[in-house]
Amino acid sequence: MLKEILDNEIEIEYEDKNGEYIASAYNALGACEFLDIGLMDEDERQTIKTIQFQAINIISECINSIYYEIFDISPDDDNDLVV
Repeated sequence: MLKEILDNEIEIEYEDKNGEYIASAYNALGACEFLDIGLMDEDERQTIKTIQFQAINIISECINSIYYEIFDISPDDDNDLVV
């Protein structure tokens, strides 16, 4: 949680956790990168693929959320850049 105190003594708290989610998902991808899937059985390989898939989805959702917030648009707008 990020706190900011403005010049007029008003305290604002930010509840945005997108950065934390992105960092966690990125760390999961990094941990999977160093695993030797050649030594794993099929179930273990499938688990690693699932973790990678989930981490990429988390990053995608968080980036989209940040994008919508920054550019003040909704996913329903006719904008080719928004997925």
